[in-house]
Amino acid sequence: MPIWKLTPIDKTSNHWRASTHKDDVIVRASGEDKARAKAASEFIIATKRVPGGDTLFSPWDQPNLVSCQRLESSNYEEKGPEAVLYPGT
Repeated sequence: MPIWKLTPIDKTSNHWRASTHKDDVIVRASGEDKARAKAASEFIIATKRVPGGDTLFSPWDQPNLVSCQRLESSNYEEKGPEAVLYPGT
């Protein structure tokens, strides 16, 4: 299964309040959407709505806040289930 690197682009967004992790993430998943969903489910936390603002959602699902790139060569094992490989939990 492919290995993906998710990298925060805009850490100033209020949506980061909905995540317990705010740095690079490495995920084993069958596709980009699955990698984003795995990171989102791993790091989600409940947040209050920003007064006068939008409802907050996980930044990991948002391409304008987090880039997602397939790693063609890495030290991570491609065999196994979908999982967040870094940071370890």
